[in-house]
Parts: sequence; structure tokens; C-alpha cells
Amino acid sequence: MTKINKNSIHPPVVDHDPFYSLKSFIEGEEKERQRLSRELHDGIGQYLVSVKMQLESLLYRDEKDVREQIPKIRVDFDKIVDEIRRISNNLMPSVLEAFGIVFAIRNLCVETSENTGLQISLDFKGDFESLNKTIKTYIFRITQEALNNIVKHARADRVELVLIRQKDDVLFKIRDDGKGFNLEEIKTGTGHGMNNMRERVNLLSGSIEIDSHVNEGTQITINIPLFQ
Repeated sequence: MTKINKNSIHPPVVDHDPFYSLKSFIEGEEKERQRLSRELHDGIGQYLVSVKMQLESLLYRDEKDVREQIPKIRVDFDKIVDEIRRISNNLMPSVLEAFGIVFAIRNLCVETSENTGLQISLDFKGDFESLNKTIKTYIFRITQEALNNIVKHARADRVELVLIRQKDDVLFKIRDDGKGFNLEEIKTGTGHGMNNMRERVNLLSGSIEIDSHVNEGTQITINIPLFQ
């Protein structure tokens, strides 16, 4: 179950540097294109090649073998459909534009919980709707990436997300009770999909700290400055 605190405790933040926002947006768009290209090639592309090879192999099998292979091919097709849906949802967070960041992240948490059984608690403190569009979009993307990493790798039962709007920055904490991992993997840039999160935080001139121990879960702490 998610819980939301939408009390506004700080005045709106005005973006004082349009050039920086434009530069960040352009850089972010290019990063998104590169990420999408990788996902299409490594995800959907490989699934399609696999299904193609399976279908071609049926030409040389008897009727009994064909019937046995059909359920497996159907499963692979379902994976392709799910992957296309996931990429499509990631391309344009229309819910963010239409309903605001609080609703968008809450909706993301609810969908993730319903689809995976993960117990997710979510707490907002402060006024997030007055943040500029770039920061709101990136916070949403970071949340997506964090939940995706946890679902894929953490083997967690519970996740806590806390977002606090402070005077000069946004504090974002993500904690799970999963299996944890070796921090050396992050230092060498491998595994767990943390690179996308780090790239987005860097584009906002923010900082990210990762604290994880094997079998003791993981906590990620992100600070995003509001005046850049």
C-alpha cells in the first residue's frame, strides 16, 4: 500500500537558468535514445531472433514435436509483448504531464506492486508540483529505474520510497530488504542497472550514494539541487 503526504511546506522554485534546463533536456533525450536503442537490440531483438529460429526449426519436426513446442513459443511471444509494453510506458510519462508527479509516482508504485507482489511504501514531504519539468521528469525516471532494478535483481519483499522537498534540494531515499550486492560491481560499472540512475542524477548536478551489503538489502540516497 502506498501513502502520500502532499502538504506544501516550501514556496515554488523558479528555474533561474533556462540554458541549463535546455542543455539537460537535450542531453537527457540523447541518453534516452541510446538506452532505447540498447533495449530494442538486446531485449526485443534477441527475443525475435529466438522465436524466428524456433519457428524455422518446426519445419523439420514431426507433428508431435510441433505441438510440444507451441506452448514454449507462446511464452516467448508473451515476453515480447510485455517488453514492448514496458518500453512504450517508459518512452513518454504522459501521466506525469496530465496528473502531476505525486500521482504519477504513486500510480507507478501501485502498478509495480500489483504486477510483482512487492510491498511498496511511498511518502512525499513538501511541494513537488512546483518543481520545474526537467526535475520532475528525471525524478520519475529515477523512480522507474530503481523499482525496475529491485524487481529484477533484489529479490526483495518490501521497498520504502521517501521524497523530501527541502529548501535548496530534493532528498530521495530508496530502501529495499533484498539480497544486496557487492559495491565493487557498481564501482566497475557492471550489473544492477545503476548506470542509468547515475547518469540521470549527474545530469541534474546531483549526488547519489549507494549502501548495500550481501543479504542485508540496499539503500540509495539521492540529493538533487534546486538552484543550479
